[in-house]
Amino acid sequence: MPAKSITSISLAGLGSKGLNTQSQSATLGLEWLTEANNVVYDLEGRMGPRKGIKQITAPVTTGALKSIGEFVKSDRTREYYGGTGAKIVKLNTATAPDTLVEQSFSGSPQTISDSNWQWVNFNNEFWGVQRSHKAINYDGTNWYDVEDLGAYAAPAGVTTFDPDCALGEFGRMWYGGITEAKGTIYYSDNLIGEKLSGGAAGSLDLKTVWGNDEIIHLASLENKLVIFGKQNIVIYSGAINPATMVLEEIIRDVGLAGRDNVVYVGADLFFLSYEGLISLRRVTQTDGKAPVEGLSTTVRQDLTRILTQADVANIKSVYYQKEGFILTLMPDNDKAYVFDFSVGKVEFPRTTTWTFNLEPLCAVTTFDGKLYMGTTNSVAEYDGYYDITLTDSTSSHGSSGACSTAGGTWDGSKCWTETNADYSWVFQTPWSDFGDQIFAKIIKTGMITVTGGQGAAATIQLFKDYEEGSQYSKTFNLTSDAVNYLYGAGASSSQASLYGQAKYAAASGPREYKVPLARTGKTFRIKMSFEVKGNYSSLITSTLLAKKGKVR
Repeated sequence: MPAKSITSISLAGLGSKGLNTQSQSATLGLEWLTEANNVVYDLEGRMGPRKGIKQITAPVTTGALKSIGEFVKSDRTREYYGGTGAKIVKLNTATAPDTLVEQSFSGSPQTISDSNWQWVNFNNEFWGVQRSHKAINYDGTNWYDVEDLGAYAAPAGVTTFDPDCALGEFGRMWYGGITEAKGTIYYSDNLIGEKLSGGAAGSLDLKTVWGNDEIIHLASLENKLVIFGKQNIVIYSGAINPATMVLEEIIRDVGLAGRDNVVYVGADLFFLSYEGLISLRRVTQTDGKAPVEGLSTTVRQDLTRILTQADVANIKSVYYQKEGFILTLMPDNDKAYVFDFSVGKVEFPRTTTWTFNLEPLCAVTTFDGKLYMGTTNSVAEYDGYYDITLTDSTSSHGSSGACSTAGGTWDGSKCWTETNADYSWVFQTPWSDFGDQIFAKIIKTGMITVTGGQGAAATIQLFKDYEEGSQYSKTFNLTSDAVNYLYGAGASSSQASLYGQAKYAAASGPREYKVPLARTGKTFRIKMSFEVKGNYSSLITSTLLAKKGKVR
């Protein structure tokens, strides 16, 4: 009897739609993934690893950085401030390494007990607000509590002005979430953010609009004031004149999960509700009801479970325009959700998760395309392909006024060295019979084409017939291609090619790996893991070589 021929099973489009934990694995196509950790997509839709989380400031002992904000100065330069424990700190990039410089207050400052500030730019000033604290102000030179500002005038009936959210828009400051009146908006006089009584200042009690809900976040969209509550959203037009602004829409039973989970994406506001990620535009187009599918329908149950169990005050979202994704940090759960909008206009973003060696607690995007993150003791940057921490190496280098070996940075008193931590990007497919429900498949070989990743290990696991313990695992190394020289490789450093340099860098192009796989079954699930050790990698193509087996 002639031997059965080997056929190829193309895995084209593998994982192209991202994570789906909502549907039954056996019903999904291979364009979905049931696990996708530390995965990002390039502009061609290929999977690869997230960048590293690189610590850029020397660690501080004052506490975790739960907030970072960008202050836009009158000359359009930028400065970055954050909260750490009981301190306000400034990111100083003129030192090596960068440092966090404690700020001092003028007047009679309050005792700060937490660092969960929301930062707001308004009229060349920088404001900070958080629950159970007086609002704070930076005029570009000095920091003040709001009550120490000369023009401060308390709103009527308010003993302590401690808003939890704020907005600088329409020529004034808007505040909400005050302990004594969580359902009332207070707005300042024109261009005087601290003047909350007299002039054009005033307030708006939303009790008659939405009942006993409380204000969580304030935003603007298309010259309209958007007020997010826990259970409702209210939109006003004509906010340039609060005395005559008009209630335009009430969106009921759709609230915000956490103050810091509203982001601008193009001409839309995306926000995290207890039902997942939602587009405000879509809600307003559906008669004030959130679409059942939302924007995170493929992970809805997982996301909802986290949101109902976690402290949503610790969950923070940011839109990173440079790479087109929303990053939602969930430090209480040691992970983040990433919603990718990078490829054209998409109906639903591709979703993945990230985990970290250096856990970020908050994030801010900068005007020049950087993504800064606050950690338990420092500021980190989304950059490179290692998770990097700074380590005090003074004792091993001596205190001679400089680091004694290469790779260290002397800050004037200490020597700091970088410690690289590897991480992996991992994905797993649903169960699949590859279009053949009758016959068993004898999987012989995996043909995997990968770009980059030199020096790292990759692992393929093959599971069969819905048996979790059935995995066959094979690890292989991502290797460097030989260096290509313009006029041939020299035999030694003295005989190198043109000008002693290679024309092409090593390991930059695709490379095919043949991985032996010995598994027989009707239905399979594939899991792949790629180490990240300083270099980018991406999966180009994947194909299985198989023989047809018996009817099973």
